[in-house]
Amino acid sequence: MPLLQSKVFRHYALGLGCTFVGAWGMEISGSMLPLALGAAVSIMTTLPLVRSLWHKKSWRRDVP
Repeated sequence: MPLLQSKVFRHYALGLGCTFVGAWGMEISGSMLPLALGAAVSIMTTLPLVRSLWHKKSWRRDVP
């Protein structure tokens, strides 16, 4: 499955987008809350991507 069509990668991209929107919201409102919320979403969407990459790596290591 290509990387751009992966559900996990799309969620990760959405999390990064939330960080950018949060940075824009911080600029507009002057509050750090939008950036903090965007970063929290980004962190929560990073974990499934890391798990997916970790399992692929361990699977490849088992194959000679």
